[in-house]
Amino acid sequence: MATGGSSSSIGDEPKCPVTKFSNKVTKALGILDKTVMKRILRIAHHGPALLSLSYFGLISMASMMGMGPMQVGVDATSIVKPTLASVLTKSVGQTTNTQFAQYFPTFVTPASFVFLVWPVISVLQLLTVLISSLYPTNDEFLTTTDLSSLTVANLFSTLWLLISSNATPSSLPIGSFLALPMVPLFSGYPLRNKPKYVLWAYQLFSSFTSLASFLAFSVELQYGGRIPLIGKVSAEISALIFLSLYSTASLAVPKKSFVKKFVNAGALFGILYKRIAGSMSALGSLFLSISFLSTIGCWIWSLTELFSKESK
Repeated sequence: MATGGSSSSIGDEPKCPVTKFSNKVTKALGILDKTVMKRILRIAHHGPALLSLSYFGLISMASMMGMGPMQVGVDATSIVKPTLASVLTKSVGQTTNTQFAQYFPTFVTPASFVFLVWPVISVLQLLTVLISSLYPTNDEFLTTTDLSSLTVANLFSTLWLLISSNATPSSLPIGSFLALPMVPLFSGYPLRNKPKYVLWAYQLFSSFTSLASFLAFSVELQYGGRIPLIGKVSAEISALIFLSLYSTASLAVPKKSFVKKFVNAGALFGILYKRIAGSMSALGSLFLSISFLSTIGCWIWSLTELFSKESK
């Protein structure tokens, strides 16, 4: 019995040198696929999301600095050779986010410190995508749909920055209002479809850009007047419309994540802070404003939710 089994084992081994070599190559390729190629392809799978985030960061940096297209400083008579940065940012205008808020102020524009959340959003996105691409596991942290949603959302964010950077006090681009709502629509897609993991980057991105979208709508109502059947409205009415929309679409949503609750409370505090700081000489008159009192009510509502025991 033992002899028969041994001879059978020996008989299974190929005697042809070519076959032996082929088997070794196949085994080596299997190890290469498992240890190297699979990892490279997984990183490549995350490439579009990383590229869209990088491009958004580049445009955001150029826009925040109000420098327009990035070019190496030279005198006017020199011939400037185009660089990759200058080509990618050639459509960036001179208007920064701060200047845009100064050109088109509203009663619901948050204080400037609220917009410091943008670097946090970018860092969280970067960490999330890197962990998903490099973490040594066969399980997908970010699915193809998650990555595609993030890529498209970042592209719309970039488009919004490009449009807004070309605004002037006498010219409010309607594209700013049209492009921005696409960001929370796409970044929130994975959240609306019950992701397997808690995606903090998506929660923060979607929550803050929802606020920004309603603010863009408010600015369009107050300064653009291009919404059919509505036209231009006063700052007070514009603020009330913003608060109504924001309350309905954000504050009244059940089972919110802690990130969304925090964004709600922080943004509304920023709105109140700026409103009060800009009216210190006539503080009493604020309490005659329905939009101011409504903002206080919304902020208290957001604080109640933030410190409630309900969690998700």
